[in-house]
Amino acid sequence: MTRQRRSAPRAKWIAALAAAAMVGLGLTGCSAPGSASGSDAVTYMTWESIPTNTAFDKTMAKFEKSSGIRVERSDSPNADYAQKLASLMIARKAPDFFWCTTAEAQNLADEGLLYDWTSKLRSGDGLDPDSFSPGALASWTTPKGRIAGIPTLANTYGFFYNADTFEKDGIPVPKAGWTWDDLFSAMAKLKAADPSTTPLVNQWPLLDSPQGVSAYSVANGGKPFVDDLVHATSVSTDATFREGAKRFTDAIAAGEMTNPDYDPTNVPAAFSNGAVPLMFAGQFVQQFIAPNKPKFDWGYAPWPAGTEASVQPIETNGICSPSTLQHPERTWKAISYLESTGFNDAMRAVPVAPIAYEPGTKGYYEGLTAAGDPASMSIAATAEYELAAKDKFITQFLDPWATNATDITTTQWNPMLSGRGTVAGGVADTADGIRRLIG
Repeated sequence: MTRQRRSAPRAKWIAALAAAAMVGLGLTGCSAPGSASGSDAVTYMTWESIPTNTAFDKTMAKFEKSSGIRVERSDSPNADYAQKLASLMIARKAPDFFWCTTAEAQNLADEGLLYDWTSKLRSGDGLDPDSFSPGALASWTTPKGRIAGIPTLANTYGFFYNADTFEKDGIPVPKAGWTWDDLFSAMAKLKAADPSTTPLVNQWPLLDSPQGVSAYSVANGGKPFVDDLVHATSVSTDATFREGAKRFTDAIAAGEMTNPDYDPTNVPAAFSNGAVPLMFAGQFVQQFIAPNKPKFDWGYAPWPAGTEASVQPIETNGICSPSTLQHPERTWKAISYLESTGFNDAMRAVPVAPIAYEPGTKGYYEGLTAAGDPASMSIAATAEYELAAKDKFITQFLDPWATNATDITTTQWNPMLSGRGTVAGGVADTADGIRRLIG
């Protein structure tokens, strides 16, 4: 459940191949129909694991029986998913619907290669657009106001904490409603209690990124780094944003949290062994922690609240269909079933992630909390809290220039965090680089 973060460079590559295919094969947004199977079956493709795909097979078999619509799933190795999708798009043999990331959807939609589900979704036939978590549909809406895909599996990000260590050091355990001041205070106190450790370890490069600092800024009454989730037109680095960047830079310099060059490979294992009291990561890391059966009480908390708001991340994968879709009515019925019922069945059996569509996420919470242990309960509570938050921020840039933004972060932002240069200079240089990309 980590594709959203890893896929931005691939999305651009897929879009480039798809654009080439449009020229080479004469494709347009209204091209002749293609089909993955050549039959009347509704075909689909995922990047999920074998256990998760097995769960989807079972629930889609129920749909076949009740609807009379045959469904076929195409096999696709997780590691080669992007390449297979690209080749299928070029050959006009893409499945009727397939898993995609927000970045992939925005790029492919921009090339006119995706079916526009806008009118169907807004008609209320099968799905209620008001039942998606706040911000989910916005990140899947193109600059032209079209729905590039239907949001499904959502990633949440937060703080896995060792409750025993917090209580031993007399520090309040993180929970919904804790503040940014609480976070920085906790890091300082944990460091003072054990100077040999780095209290907060980043397993995922988001917390101290421009997006993460943007969340700090908005939560405390400042402006966001970019003005729009999908189509940024301006960049802002006001006093509150710069304040957030400095707090992170100071915490890294004090050894209270890891720097951007830290290798996070073994962080989940270190947390499971009690060596890390506070770990920033996505909810999916629970799958690596729980099997290790930590010998301490632990939990998962959301992003801190600021003086003005609680700003939480929005990151969803989704379902896309090719513009060459042959059976839109049948396909929509299958997608609607999957969103409202199928994900409940599948995630109850294999609780990978919550769903952006509220009626379809109950199964995840039930599967996660079935054992009744406090850690799983806290993960479910945090996921529910983050998805319900009205104030959201994107975890990565979604504009076509997103891949190039990585170079700016690497050469300007990260060195600033590590103490090479001034905070003011690093923030200004990063902002100027993004402005040039927008221009």
